[in-house]
Amino acid sequence: MLAQVLAARLRVPSIIFYLLVGVLIGQPGLGLVNSETFGGALSAIVGLAVAIIVFEGAYHLRFERIREAPTATFRLVTLGAAIALVGTAGAVKLAFGVDWNLAFLIGALLVATGPTVITPILNVVPVRDRVATALETEGIVNDVTAAIIAVVVFETVNPGATSEGLLQAFALRLGTGLLVGLVVAGLLYYLLQYIDLSPGDAPRNARLLVLAGALVAYAAANTIATEAGVAAAATAGIALGNADHPYEEDVESFKGDITLLVLSFVFIALAAQWTWRR
Repeated sequence: MLAQVLAARLRVPSIIFYLLVGVLIGQPGLGLVNSETFGGALSAIVGLAVAIIVFEGAYHLRFERIREAPTATFRLVTLGAAIALVGTAGAVKLAFGVDWNLAFLIGALLVATGPTVITPILNVVPVRDRVATALETEGIVNDVTAAIIAVVVFETVNPGATSEGLLQAFALRLGTGLLVGLVVAGLLYYLLQYIDLSPGDAPRNARLLVLAGALVAYAAANTIATEAGVAAAATAGIALGNADHPYEEDVESFKGDITLLVLSFVFIALAAQWTWRR
C-alpha cells in the first residue's frame, strides 16, 4: 500500500516501487523472502494471479472501444509482435552468442507486455482513448499468444520437431483456451442472469462467483493443454465483460481491488527471488 501511495503521489507506475520493495525484502536485501518462503508453490500462485489480472483486463475491453482503433490494434498484435519477437531474438543472438533456439525462446518470452505492465502505466500516463484501447488490447492478446509461442518454441529443442507440429501445438493450445473460456463465460452468464444468488448477499456472491470462474477457466484449460489457461482467462473475461449481466458494477469494482492486490504480490514476490550473479 505504501508503494501504491508513493506511485500515486509521484505520478509514476507503481511497479517501480513493487520491484524495489521485492528487492529490499528479498534475497538481495534483508533476506526475509526467498524461494523457500512459498513452499515450492510460487509458480502456481503466480499463475493464478496472472489469470486474475488477465481476466480483469479482458473484462474491461469492450468491443465498441476496440473498434475505435482497429487498424492500430491489429498491427500491434500481429506485425508489431512479430517484429518484437525477431528483433529481440536477433539482439540476444548477437549480444550473447547463444543458439537460435534459445534466442527465439527469450524473444517469445519478452514479446508479452501484458496487463501487469500496461495497466499501472496507463493509470499514471495520460493518453488518448484510442491509444489506451490499442495498448490494453495488445497487452491482453500478446500476453496470451506469447505464453503459447514460448512453449511451442521450447518444444523445438525436441528431436523431430517440425513446422507442422509446432503450428498444430500452437493451434491446440489457443483453441483449447478459446473453447474453455467461452464455456466458462457462458456458465457464469447463465448463473448471474437466471439463478437466484440469495437476495441481500447477491452482489457479494456474484463477485465471488466471477472470481472463481476466472480461476476455473485458467486451471481447466491448463489441465487440458499447457499454457492454454491464460487464453481461457482472457476469453472468459472479454466474453463476460461484453455480455449484459446483473451486478456488472459490483464485479468491476471488486475485480479492480483484487487485481491491485495480486499485481503487487506478483512483482514483489518475483523481485524477491532475484539473486546476485558474478
